[in-house]
Amino acid sequence: MGAEQSSVDLRDYDVECQLPSYIKRVDSSFILAMHNGSYYPCIIIRPALIINGGYTVYFFHIQGENEVPANGIIGNLSCLKNCEVSYTDEKGNKCIGRIIGTNQNHRSMIDQPLNFFIQNNDRCEWVSFPYIYLTKTQAKVICC
Repeated sequence: MGAEQSSVDLRDYDVECQLPSYIKRVDSSFILAMHNGSYYPCIIIRPALIINGGYTVYFFHIQGENEVPANGIIGNLSCLKNCEVSYTDEKGNKCIGRIIGTNQNHRSMIDQPLNFFIQNNDRCEWVSFPYIYLTKTQAKVICC
């Protein structure tokens, strides 16, 4: 039971729509970075000014920038496959599920998975990158 991968409309265009207008080109890495105890989706903007060796990132969930240390990021989004993640569904509910597939936006120049097919109990759904996040416990399981 649940949604089939081929019959679901992908929400990946949300990734580019949520970027502020001053970010003209998306040629940087999409990552998960630590913020307030969890790993949230963001994009690297530039090297950090204050944190040595860190990055200034744009967090989608707060729609703002923050500096993060290099050791506080998860950069290989492909390693999330078969892992348990937290996410916000289309109704705004907080959910937990396992990533069973990934997909990229073929209209984009970004060479990373930006859509995640997540199984949550008896249903499956596509979730776009800005809507997933990891708790500290979930992040400890991932080896990337």
